[in-house]
Amino acid sequence: MKSRVIFTAILLIYVSTHLIAQNLNDAYRLGEQSIDFDARNLAFGNSSIASMGNFSSTIINPAGLATIRKSLLNFGINTNSFNNNGTIFNSTTSAEKNNNNTNQFGLVIPLPTRKGSAVIAFGYNQSHDYNGFTKFDGYNPNNNSMIQDLTSVNDDLAYELYLSYPTYNSNGEYDGDATNINGKLNQRGTIDEEGSLNSWIMSGAFEIAKNVYFGGTINILSGEYKRNRSYYEEDINNVYSGYLDPQDSSTFDFRSFYMNDFINWDISGLDFRLGLLYKINEMFNIGAAVKFPTSYTITERYSIYGESEFAEASYYIDFPANNFDYKISTPMELSTGISASLPFVNLNAGLKFIDYSQLEFTGGFKRIDLDSKNAEIKDNMQSVVNYNFGAEITLPYPSMKFRGGFIYNPSPYIGDGSEFDKKYFTVGLGLPLSKNLIIDFGYLHGWWNNFGDNYGSDISRINQDIKLDKFGITINYIFM
Repeated sequence: MKSRVIFTAILLIYVSTHLIAQNLNDAYRLGEQSIDFDARNLAFGNSSIASMGNFSSTIINPAGLATIRKSLLNFGINTNSFNNNGTIFNSTTSAEKNNNNTNQFGLVIPLPTRKGSAVIAFGYNQSHDYNGFTKFDGYNPNNNSMIQDLTSVNDDLAYELYLSYPTYNSNGEYDGDATNINGKLNQRGTIDEEGSLNSWIMSGAFEIAKNVYFGGTINILSGEYKRNRSYYEEDINNVYSGYLDPQDSSTFDFRSFYMNDFINWDISGLDFRLGLLYKINEMFNIGAAVKFPTSYTITERYSIYGESEFAEASYYIDFPANNFDYKISTPMELSTGISASLPFVNLNAGLKFIDYSQLEFTGGFKRIDLDSKNAEIKDNMQSVVNYNFGAEITLPYPSMKFRGGFIYNPSPYIGDGSEFDKKYFTVGLGLPLSKNLIIDFGYLHGWWNNFGDNYGSDISRINQDIKLDKFGITINYIFM
């Protein structure tokens, strides 16, 4: 049997392997385009980069704040429904997860000026909601498994669960692990994701010339991301009724393997944005904004637990949790748009350019690992242009506003088809209850495809058909 010295070495390999496993998907999680704003902007398809401002202007285009003439207090909540049909080996399993959030509150204060305008704003916005759920269950008829994948790198999880055994060369030296498992197992499990990225906002804007507005925002970022994966491999056809380890009678008649791994991120960072808005005339505005590269610090806690079951024995191993600190930088974002105010109708359009090949791991790893991760990003990610469109119809009586929009966020992964692009339709309603009080309602429906590999590449793949429904309410109080 392997000695405890070898076990310790393998445990160190396990820790370092997880470090190396941080990849472009983790970086993209922080750099992905946000859709979470107040209910008005949600219904507008987040297309208001050139519109007159509200509190969400602090994120979309800070210059819009300078168009606000009266102090404003707002508070928003939303509810999210995430639906995912996961297909593995032609077997589809449905999963759903719902959550509710306070997604925004803020205060906007116009300052007294001799001419022009100056406005400051403070508050909170939930920039990302990491709510998600995947469920899968299917029989793998092929000659591969997670057990074999772990054994191929001499991982101690398989060894400690008596699923693999050591082999030796003719000199009696340890020559790696082997397993008698050779696929043909049922594979099922769940991946439960939750968390959020939050912006604590300090913003200001002023009129630098007649009908020309300029603004900036500093966001203090904090949040967390959690992923809890439960994974099973089961011998439902009694393929392995003999001994997995010829030298150990307790490994007779293998029944199942279970693994649970848990990731918990603590996220912190700082971002800076500038915006410009030009009111061409009473009908048309144009706007532009830049979000500078954002540096995030991630403190990750990773733990893993495993169990195996045989006819007459069961084993388990609970590895101690490990903490890792590393840094990720997300790319600059360049936005522009136009707004048209016609009789009873407002029309908005915006676009945003992001070069995701500029995502970068900037610290927390050895230089050779940093170079490898960043090369992977450049080889697999590309620049995209995101599109936002919105319209608002104003009814004079009864006094209310109907809104609708569309969001199109292409996949940044090279080679992805259009089915992986994220598409959203939005609708909503603005309802003035009095001169001081306005309630906005917004609804979003989104759809796209995704996939995830349990191990390897495209040998145990979960193809996902995802639908997202989001409903938001924002209360706005205007100080007269």
